Amino acid sequence: MNSILRLLPAGLAFATGLALADGSGTLYEGGKPIALKHAYAYRMPDPFDKDKQITRIVFADKPIDDAALAGASDRDGAIDDQLREATRVDLNLEPDGSVQNVNTRIGYSSGSQSGSGWYTLSLKRNDDQRVEGSFRSNDEEDKNIGRYYDLVFALDLPGAPDPGAALPADGGEPGKAYLAHLASLRKGDIDALAKSMTKARADELLAHRNDAEFKMMFGFIQGQALREPKYVKGNARGDRATLEYTGKDADGNAVTNTVSMLREGDAWKVEKESSKTTLH
Repeated sequence: MNSILRLLPAGLAFATGLALADGSGTLYEGGKPIALKHAYAYRMPDPFDKDKQITRIVFADKPIDDAALAGASDRDGAIDDQLREATRVDLNLEPDGSVQNVNTRIGYSSGSQSGSGWYTLSLKRNDDQRVEGSFRSNDEEDKNIGRYYDLVFALDLPGAPDPGAALPADGGEPGKAYLAHLASLRKGDIDALAKSMTKARADELLAHRNDAEFKMMFGFIQGQALREPKYVKGNARGDRATLEYTGKDADGNAVTNTVSMLREGDAWKVEKESSKTTLH
């Protein structure tokens, strides 16, 4: 059921700052070494204190698209979308350079470790522009019977996101594509809906359309579709655009949708959609 819910979106250094990626490592999981050849670092709100910022260093066995992250207003969500089903390690550093925790995801399984005494962190630099150092577990036996980390990093931190130029007052071509997506969703036209989505999302949707539970779940998603959509603002940068629409849900509650659009070929496609609802 969860897989069907995910089928529809519900994502040189420039002055704005592509992070220069120079980081890698190995995660040992139950005696198996997993090479983490890709890394990216960025600042984000502290999950435990929204008034603070932490530095998150992500190591993954899948490539990370720095260019796509440069314009993302929610880098944390965007990197989650990129690394779905990947093996990844998130090393989270407090402003003072201490370790807040280490989060590990292997496919759809995840875990978190905190505390002290079980690792050695060596920081050469940790400021608003760059983070450099290494992180290693202390107990070598964990390589064979537990979880062991061996990570190195020297990464520039990206600057503020660059969303690109403002779109016209009606959302331009990305806005038209999103409204067509909503119309197809309301009608229940699966084929038209698939054509309005990115290829990756469309392939998932069509692969599950004959599942026994698909009709029920699709009906649920139809019920969540934005009603009376009104364009608020949007920006486009290259082949990516971000839109904001307001409207209502089926119960008349106020809804704000943030939509990530991707241009594939000559057409804008819906890549991801998130909603915030204000109960009346």
